[in-house]
Amino acid sequence: MKLIYFIPLLSNKGGQERTLTDKANYLARRGHEVLFVTYEHEGPLAYQLHDAVRHTDIHCHYFSLYRLPLWRRPLALLQLKRTFKERMGRVMEEFRPDVIVVAIPNTENFLSNLVRVAGETPVVVESHLAQGHSVIRRGITEKGIYWLQNPIRAIRKSQLLIALTQGDATCWCRMGVPHVTVIPNPVTCYPEEVSRPTSSLHRIICVGRLAPQKRFDRLIDAFALLAGKYPAWHVDIFGKGEDEKKLRQQIERHGLVERIHILPPVDHIYAAYGQSDFLVLSSDFEGFGLVIVEAMACGTPVVATNCPYGPADIIRDGETGVLSKLEVKDLADKMEWMMTHDVERLQMGQKARQTVARYRQEVIIPQWEQAYLQAQNSARKRNK
Repeated sequence: MKLIYFIPLLSNKGGQERTLTDKANYLARRGHEVLFVTYEHEGPLAYQLHDAVRHTDIHCHYFSLYRLPLWRRPLALLQLKRTFKERMGRVMEEFRPDVIVVAIPNTENFLSNLVRVAGETPVVVESHLAQGHSVIRRGITEKGIYWLQNPIRAIRKSQLLIALTQGDATCWCRMGVPHVTVIPNPVTCYPEEVSRPTSSLHRIICVGRLAPQKRFDRLIDAFALLAGKYPAWHVDIFGKGEDEKKLRQQIERHGLVERIHILPPVDHIYAAYGQSDFLVLSSDFEGFGLVIVEAMACGTPVVATNCPYGPADIIRDGETGVLSKLEVKDLADKMEWMMTHDVERLQMGQKARQTVARYRQEVIIPQWEQAYLQAQNSARKRNK
């Protein structure tokens, strides 16, 4: 099978880029031909690709539109889409894929044109963000004239939409997408053995983009309620993004500069998971919550907001982790429980590790492979 993955760029250290790279590398090792097509890629690759996985960028920088005056944007968008159609058409002619996989959101700007360029080649849409349908709908409303084509119509024309959770799949079905299935993301690594500290390290770890969705401000406020009571504990946040300055200012206002640290992303985050007592995910919404699975694979239990849609699909509340309301006080209460129950926390981490074995790559990625092959076969039957 010849497979194209279409995404904006491969230079972000994000969950979407991580899982797509993992899948592409796995499929390449199984003999499939895989090509990443990006349109806004800049800088080095965030994650290493298998030698057999190719990458090309067609240089259609959608973000450049926002540097233009409002009155120039509609025409510039039309020109950009024309350029995209020409360059993507050349890629299609040269590579001749059996399946095109589109990861949303962030690809909606070209989705309608991509479906046209694809012709009889099946398009599989992967929904990597809970409420991605709402993001697209909101973008249509807010951008108005700049959204000359409704990407939801293009999604409905796709061969298959794959959601990461049942909740997200249900929402897409309600929007009239005819062919929807659910396959979770695989965990990048499932260590054969883990060594957990027998005593508390008094370290809370958080991992993710420093973006509004992740609500690190909620985490900081929650820890501020506990910091005076538990002076030995500290928080390490691994990530970068547009909210960094604002979050650092919030930490300073709470007087917690020595207790809450914002650190750059690291290549080997699993070592950091293993040297932490528990992970906190404080998001308003998630596509899946890959960091939850990663931490649990290391035997590190998780406190997560019960947000749409991933955490409740992964965590059994009170058994393999703890779910909190989307409120500062409740998040603080759940964090305090984890901080003060050493034995239970260790046992919870052990159960968590056993539970997420079902997300290992050798279990999950064959399901994605089968979905792509079915889309290819269905398209062939339809085109006969």
